[in-house]
Amino acid sequence: MRSHPWAVRLRGVSKTHGRGRNAVTALDNVSTELPYGTFTAVMGPSGSGKSTFLHCASGLEKPDAGTVEIGDQPLGGLSEKALTLLRRERVGFVFQGFNLLPALTAEQNITLPVRLAGSRLRLDRDWLDHLIQYTGLTERRRHRPDELSGGQQQRVAIARALISRPEVVFADEPTGALDTTTGRAVLQLLRGLVDEVGQTVVMVTHDPVAASYADAVLLLEDGRITEALRSPTAEVIAERLARLGDRR
Repeated sequence: MRSHPWAVRLRGVSKTHGRGRNAVTALDNVSTELPYGTFTAVMGPSGSGKSTFLHCASGLEKPDAGTVEIGDQPLGGLSEKALTLLRRERVGFVFQGFNLLPALTAEQNITLPVRLAGSRLRLDRDWLDHLIQYTGLTERRRHRPDELSGGQQQRVAIARALISRPEVVFADEPTGALDTTTGRAVLQLLRGLVDEVGQTVVMVTHDPVAASYADAVLLLEDGRITEALRSPTAEVIAERLARLGDRR
């Protein structure tokens, strides 16, 4: 039984890129809790800190100050090796560019995190078959990436992110390289994972329509969370983003 309701927690997280006169504050004392089984979108103008938020929350970058926890694990005291293992076993990633290995089939790409983990993770064949069926890849499991459409490649990436049953999946502009119809199908898939299996998803996006699939939208400006919208429409999100843009 979980001892707390959040999958990811940030407390007083700050991050600066560069030094001296070229220093840029990407995150400025950010605190938030992202509950298990929810879909959170992170948005903001260019340079607002949303990508750095994702990198720090997922353990890809270490903050300069503050604490990050994934489940019951604080990230601050972990070595690079321990962070790598945590990301492999407890975190899933979905990127705009798919990041599939061209020489591997869809199924081999999906199972890659388990194979890299060696004896630390065991491949659950039933879970693999379920993921392949759930993502609509049953007829494509033996195909290589160059034999798949963009939407199919992104579904392979989503299945790969889920193969280790992670506590949280971080998605960075997952529909950015897709057409509108295909992107909508990917968003419906992510939404279904939250509703049907209780997956926690955190997504960075610039698209108000994509963000409207989320339970909550965090708006960032100059490295700070300025507003948290609950179940907003695309129109409300676009209006709030426009306000942020007008202030810059």
